[in-house]
Amino acid sequence: MPRWVVVVLWVVGSLVVLVPLGGIAAYVYAVGENHENLRFPSEDVTVARCAVDRVSGRPVAELSVTSEAGRRGTYTVTVEFQDERGEAVDRGVGVVEDLAVGATGRTVVAGAEAYGPGVPRCVVYEADFRSTAPTTGAAVGP
Repeated sequence: MPRWVVVVLWVVGSLVVLVPLGGIAAYVYAVGENHENLRFPSEDVTVARCAVDRVSGRPVAELSVTSEAGRRGTYTVTVEFQDERGEAVDRGVGVVEDLAVGATGRTVVAGAEAYGPGVPRCVVYEADFRSTAPTTGAAVGP
């Protein structure tokens, strides 16, 4: 086999392996750079108190939300009430509306059903943030 055929096969084989690996490495790098300062709304939520309501017997979570978002907005938080083994027994939703950047708001979330014996655990299951700030942009019209 001529030497140039061996060189061509070696170069093509190397490219077949290295090009996909390089593409994967570039993708991982780009995703890391783009999401470096990514924040999740759940990071702004703290369970301030978790107990059973004495009157209704339902689990109740008091939440504190301190907005670290870039603009004013509304937080919708789902709390999962768990038993002492960590198994979900109920869920509830609380809303803190139109919270300014850096401000703190509170909400109370109650379960739908009475909680059995013991002490519940309140876990932030999901948090959603929707901006209520007006968007700025170029005026449209004549």
